This record gives sequence, structure tokens and C-alpha cells, in this order.
Amino acid sequence: MTDSIPGGRPGLISTAINVLVSPSEAFSELKQRPSKLFPLALILLSTMSVMFWYFTIVDFAWYIDDTLAGANLDADELEVAREQMSSMSQTTFKVIGTLGAAFGILFIYVLQAGYLSLTAALSGSDQKFWSWFSLVLWTGLPYMLSIFGMIATILLSPNGQLSAYDLDPLTFANLGLQSSNPSLTTVFNSLSLPMIWGIVLTVLGYRHWMDCSLLKAMSVVLAPYLVILGVWAYFLLT
Repeated sequence: MTDSIPGGRPGLISTAINVLVSPSEAFSELKQRPSKLFPLALILLSTMSVMFWYFTIVDFAWYIDDTLAGANLDADELEVAREQMSSMSQTTFKVIGTLGAAFGILFIYVLQAGYLSLTAALSGSDQKFWSWFSLVLWTGLPYMLSIFGMIATILLSPNGQLSAYDLDPLTFANLGLQSSNPSLTTVFNSLSLPMIWGIVLTVLGYRHWMDCSLLKAMSVVLAPYLVILGVWAYFLLT
């Protein structure tokens, strides 16, 4: 049942659409019934599938050279690193890349949910960890745009010479923001339009659930990101 449920309760597909186009309606539903399995399975399985596909089609020798090209290593260290990477099979990289991507995303979601549940509890909210985990999962749905972008990128790279940094066409770096500074390059490669959309949805969700001002919701949700950017800025200036 994907459209609606008798009695007016929306189905999973309707909730997913509402998260993107009518967030307030979706947040009201999720506050009462914080479902988790559908968005979790959708994001993790699609991520694992596209990463499995990527490491299946990538030119492995080229991938090793491309990966080491950005490493700050001298000639001897570079040769040792190349030998170590070459000693592992493409299948090994496929398993590491596929599982690593999934566990990485899940770890970030758990951290976000834990942080939001803690700040909410300090403000007197009765919303527990699993409710916030549900919110984080649903507001992560814009990431599916990156998945679709990755699929298109792989299809347009038949020779397999595709850098992992070029895989997602919606990162700031791939949208044209470039820098000669390695730290800024890392920032631009890490940030994407779907990520920003997801953060905005999380701000709106926190505001809706906590019935607080937009400024407070922004300060709570954005605080961890500002800390990370502050650390990056410190290394940029030192």
C-alpha cells in the first residue's frame, strides 16, 4: 500500500513526496508515526547498489593512479602505496567501497539523531532517539538525487575511467566551485545540493516538532556543521 491508508493516514510514497514538496504535512505525520524502515532501506540499498556498480566498471589500474595522484607522498612512498593497493583485488575494493559507503551513511544518521534527541531532551521534549532517527532518515531523501546523478555519470563513462570525486555531479566541486587549496577542495567535494536541501528539511522538521523559532532551529541543527567548517577554516589559516 503506497498511496494512502484507509482513515486518512498517508502511505510511504505519499510521505516521501510530502517530505520534498509539503514538509509540514509530512512532519506532522512522522511525529505521530515515526517510520524508519522505508527511507533507511531506500537510501542504503540504493547507495550500496550504485557503489557496487561503480567498483565493478571502474578501470582498476586507472583508479589506483587517480587515487594516488592527489596524495601528498614522495616518490618512494607513492610507489609503496601503489604496490599495497595493487596487491588487493578489485573485488576487495568493491566490498570495502560498497559496505563502507553504507556504514558511513548509517553512522552519520545515528550521530545526527543522537545529537538532535539530546538537544530536544534538554529543551523538555518527549521525542526520543528513534523519533529523531526517523526524521533524519526522511529528511535525507534528497540524497536520492545524488544517487540518480551517479547512475547517469556511470552510464556516461563507458571506459571506466571515472574518479570517485567525479561520481556525484551535484557536489559543489562538480558544479564548478574549484580551488587550489586542498582543504577547500575537500569542502567542495563533500558538500552537495541534496545535502543542503536535507539540512534545510532537518531545520524545518526540528522547528515543527519543537514548536520553536526558525532561528533556534537553525542554531541547533547547523551547530555541528559550523564546528566542522570552523575546524577546516583553522587548518586553512595555519
